[in-house]
Amino acid sequence: MSNLMAALGWAIVDLLAHPERLRLDAAGDADLAQRCALESTRLAQRSIMARAVLQPVSFDTGAEVVLVPAGWTIATLLPLLNASAAPGLETWNPDRWHRYRIADASALASPMLVTAFGHGKHSCPAQLFSLSAMTIAMTRLLGRYAMTPKCEYPQPVPAQIGGVARAADPCRVDYARLGPT
Repeated sequence: MSNLMAALGWAIVDLLAHPERLRLDAAGDADLAQRCALESTRLAQRSIMARAVLQPVSFDTGAEVVLVPAGWTIATLLPLLNASAAPGLETWNPDRWHRYRIADASALASPMLVTAFGHGKHSCPAQLFSLSAMTIAMTRLLGRYAMTPKCEYPQPVPAQIGGVARAADPCRVDYARLGPT
């Protein structure tokens, strides 16, 4: 549940930074809310994913080139791949999602290089619940309260590995009820 709350926080912060998307989400656009949740989770992801080497690969470490044989497992840091596996991934764009996957993976060497909840047998078992909870919470909160950030866009805890990033500093938001429900 702590990852769910962290991901929800990032989604709200990202929507506050994109007022037009926030307005559509608050009006009840559940599809947009889900895509926003996926995109914010992708960018806030701090997990490590194990990848099996299927055929020998040369890996350039920057200091040397290492030949990694088939059968080995390489641990990849999702925050690195999720933001650099193709041009444009460093920015928040919920339109890149269709259902639970990247809509256009043509710029990726593999669609599995970018993820919010893992792939295949390594998918998060709580993905459907988490996306549903985030979608409902975002739509209801943003539909009932006007929110105003009282901080700069938060930065993740620099050394965090695993789960969804926690903000390094407090992220204060003022809110006021929009009117009767």
